Amino acid sequence: MDALTLARIQFAANISFHILFPTITIALGWVLLFFKLRFSATGDAKWMDAYRFWVKVFALSFAMGVVSGITMSFQFGTNWPGFMEKVGNIAGPLLAYEVLTAFFLEATFLGIMLFGWRRVPGWLHTTATVLVAFGTTMSAFWILVLNSWMHTPQGFEMRDGVAHATDWLAIVFTPSLPYRLAHMLLASALTCAFLIAGLSAYRWLRGDTAPAVAAALRTGVVMAAVLAPVQAFVGDLHGLNTLAHQPAKVAAMEGNWRTGGNVPLLLFAIPDEATRSNRFEIAIPSGASLILTHSADGVVPGLDRFEGRHPPVAPVFFAFRIMVGTGLLMIAFGLGAALLLWRRGTLPKLLLRGLVAMTFAGWIATLAGWYVTEIGRQPWLVTGVLTTAEAAGPVPAAAIGSTLAMYLALYALLLAAYVMTLFRSAAKGRLLEHLPGNQPLPAGA
Repeated sequence: MDALTLARIQFAANISFHILFPTITIALGWVLLFFKLRFSATGDAKWMDAYRFWVKVFALSFAMGVVSGITMSFQFGTNWPGFMEKVGNIAGPLLAYEVLTAFFLEATFLGIMLFGWRRVPGWLHTTATVLVAFGTTMSAFWILVLNSWMHTPQGFEMRDGVAHATDWLAIVFTPSLPYRLAHMLLASALTCAFLIAGLSAYRWLRGDTAPAVAAALRTGVVMAAVLAPVQAFVGDLHGLNTLAHQPAKVAAMEGNWRTGGNVPLLLFAIPDEATRSNRFEIAIPSGASLILTHSADGVVPGLDRFEGRHPPVAPVFFAFRIMVGTGLLMIAFGLGAALLLWRRGTLPKLLLRGLVAMTFAGWIATLAGWYVTEIGRQPWLVTGVLTTAEAAGPVPAAAIGSTLAMYLALYALLLAAYVMTLFRSAAKGRLLEHLPGNQPLPAGA
């Protein structure tokens, strides 16, 4: 492979590994606040037991996110110097705002959350939890501000080939930001919901039927049941916004080669860029036109409008379907589990095992959606301003390839260790009650 391809794969590997952990912590901070407020309101120890278990998961995830984020930042200078040279006047301050308004809050007050619950007043411990949860959300906000600007840039002018800000409000509040931010926050919440439900179901199956486990399981299930359908609605709005501002990406998502009406919704196909057609199509007639234009004969832009300027079709096409398919599974599991808890007060072992299998479903959906977003922007790094090839540095392919191999080996090891640590911690969770078999969840849990 050439240096550009290897550099793209290396950055993709770094950001794929990094994004896993903020996706958990963004929402988990607010879940921890919920646990703490419930404890403060009721005095029921199960909520504090749940808090104490999940704050350790938060701390581990936060540490993994920090470490993986550092390696990513180095690549701006080594593999992609053209990015900061051309748009650093905008990207630099936005990244600095993320550190100043978010990272410092998380790093400073996480210690109080972990070690201060018996050493500081309750109000201070709760305040620390609020600030950490707020910090994680602000971190997501500033990163999404930069990413949204890269997709739909505005509020700047070019002087001697360098971008200079002319309107910071326009830079921050781009047309795509509201949709990207809402979609990402909901993705984090669903990732967190299924992680909590999956690990709690694992503990329940192993006989740990403590009230704290039941409370966490019910919390995860309710979050999934409520938020998964909302995410489908927000995702549709996000798609319509993308159609308005990045039609080439939507054309690749739909595998639509020719502009026209009555465009089918492809459930499955194998896009072939050589022949500019799809093989083995399974489609719903006029489905894409109906979804994207709300009219069966609505015109949907095709890839023929973007000859030589559209993203690689197959990765975007398949990643989009993985994201949507995983989202549908989330809706089914969330609503099904919530209905059974409401009607029977218990979950059968088969569904508990299903929730265990869905523990990291949020990761799959998030990564697939991120690939749709980022690969779908190609060949641009900043749409209409800077291409990926223009931003690449002069690092030899051999050097990038060797570091890529080391990154992949290290990330595989760290990811395996992280997952094993979570399940081992769940398996060794404190057993407060020992109820045989498939017992109902305690009333009011």
